[in-house]
Amino acid sequence: MTRFTALALAFSLAFPALGGCDQLLQALDDNSTLGAELAPEVEVGALELRHEPSLGQLGAYYCPKVIDDALVALGCSVALGSPPPKSQLVFEFGVVVNIHNPNDIPVPAADVLLALTLFDQDPDAQALGAICVSLCGTDDPSCDGTPRPGACEAQGDDVRSIDDFVARIPDLIADFATGQAQEELQKSTILAGGDVSIDLAFDLGIDAALDVFEKTALEYVEALLKGNNASLSVPVRADGTVYFRLPVLGRIGVDFGPYRSTWQIL
Repeated sequence: MTRFTALALAFSLAFPALGGCDQLLQALDDNSTLGAELAPEVEVGALELRHEPSLGQLGAYYCPKVIDDALVALGCSVALGSPPPKSQLVFEFGVVVNIHNPNDIPVPAADVLLALTLFDQDPDAQALGAICVSLCGTDDPSCDGTPRPGACEAQGDDVRSIDDFVARIPDLIADFATGQAQEELQKSTILAGGDVSIDLAFDLGIDAALDVFEKTALEYVEALLKGNNASLSVPVRADGTVYFRLPVLGRIGVDFGPYRSTWQIL
């Protein structure tokens, strides 16, 4: 018995209702499409500054640091108030990641890599932070986003990894900012043909962020000392990758961004 004859016999036994060669070929063709998979679609829905110190607080904090004139620096506290403690200078930002699953099967999302660039359009002040977050299912109530071993790392493929952001500042993105993080992290399964929005909020590391924002402080500190109105515009950019595991394609990464916005601090 030849190999083809054996294969045909096996299919005739498995599909007795098939009436002939044409039906057999059609069945083989239909079966070959079962493993066809499409990469999910990912985009950023929002990139917002959700909590920040006032410009007055920042001015009072930076004034004695950025004013070179010793006499003027001595008057900072009189003019702008005493420098606030660092605990009052927390920056919190949120990013909404929208995912669409074009497949007719549920698709699990495994990890999210997010890179945030502060002062995107200012080479002298530009700063990059990056963080890796592992998602989880509803059956894991202890999930806190801590990256799994190998999460957001290159694994012999062409998927972008966290190491691609070599200029990132350690701890610029510190950790989750809200108690709703666990609920958002559990949105790891995108139903067949479905959509999901993952709303992630992070704190900037206080020391790292204050070092970055100091580079732009002199202009508004001088304005405040003169009694003028002042504001601070922060051009920001978000890039990243969501990693999925599909039954046939295996581990894939879908990039999103760049998404740009401007944060206003008053």
